[in-house]
Amino acid sequence: MEVTAAMDSLGFITIDAQDPTAPYQQVREQILAAIAGGKLAPGTKLPSVRALAEQLSLATNTVAKVYKELEAQGAVVTRGRHGTIVQASAERGVQEVTDAAADLARACQLWNVTEDKAIQYLRAAFSSLPR
Repeated sequence: MEVTAAMDSLGFITIDAQDPTAPYQQVREQILAAIAGGKLAPGTKLPSVRALAEQLSLATNTVAKVYKELEAQGAVVTRGRHGTIVQASAERGVQEVTDAAADLARACQLWNVTEDKAIQYLRAAFSSLPR
């Protein structure tokens, strides 16, 4: 995988102080959206924790938490001194959602939950997500 530098040091990321969503979640969601939208391609090297924290006026521990969660999700990989690299792609996101939908359908079948009820539960889950 070819490694390229992150464009504008992730300059597209903004923190909305009025948003009740925690800053680390705002950053994580924006990075995931950039990956899903193709703005951050696999192989893109993200700024160091310290550099991104400085850029966003956040604590280094906050950005470290973002990178750790992104790594746990398989969106990035950290390679020691080589930094944090995007490894996921939009296709991977589609595959994960497709797999989750299949798992949901199997669970509904097992527990005799109708499709309409499952959709109702899914809508409720979406409405409870931070915006």
